[in-house]
Amino acid sequence: MLSLTPWLDRLNALGGPVVQLAADVEAAKRNSQLPNMMLVLGREIVSHGAMSNQSRHRVKTEVLLVTGIRRRNQPLGPVATAGDDELARLRKPALTQLINWMPPGCDIPVKWQRGQLLALQSHALFWADVLTAEYWWPLEENSP
Repeated sequence: MLSLTPWLDRLNALGGPVVQLAADVEAAKRNSQLPNMMLVLGREIVSHGAMSNQSRHRVKTEVLLVTGIRRRNQPLGPVATAGDDELARLRKPALTQLINWMPPGCDIPVKWQRGQLLALQSHALFWADVLTAEYWWPLEENSP
């Protein structure tokens, strides 16, 4: 299973809101401290690799970066001025640190898959960015 500790270390080095782990998306949405960023381990997609002495599997793990901001009566996105878009201001440095980064134990750099509105509540907006990391399991004998 993919460890999110290096992900936390990398994101928390940015100096923005402290990034924390959440057990699931619902737990991430319950975080009342805004703005916030939470990492959630998503689904793992397993495909079979070439057979050798033992069976190997390619594991593609989804990691969700959930960003929560206080909801204001201001537009978000292209309509807003650059100074008004708090969501983009939080997401951009975090995604820049993660996309194309090679986490320990992975074979392919992190890829951004999609971003989507997770929840729009009366007091907050939650956005989820889905990233993927891939590795072989079981690890090879001479792997670090």
